[in-house]
Amino acid sequence: MQFFIDEETDTAELNTLVEHVHEEVDAVTTPEQARIALVHNHLPKLADYDIIEYDRHGETVHYHETPHLERYLTLAEEIEARD
Repeated sequence: MQFFIDEETDTAELNTLVEHVHEEVDAVTTPEQARIALVHNHLPKLADYDIIEYDRHGETVHYHETPHLERYLTLAEEIEARD
């Protein structure tokens, strides 16, 4: 979700998210690893909670604005910045 908040957009192509995760997450060492984690784990879970809509065929992700979740993300960033 942080990608959508930072980029001030509600739609992204899967490849864009793969690149973002590969660049931002230290534990992800290859773009393919990012793609597998997104497609088989993270995106389906987020879709189950209606946070996103994931079009597998079109490889697009549409983010549903979630103010409560966004507040938690902001708080988590503030706490992380203090450490």
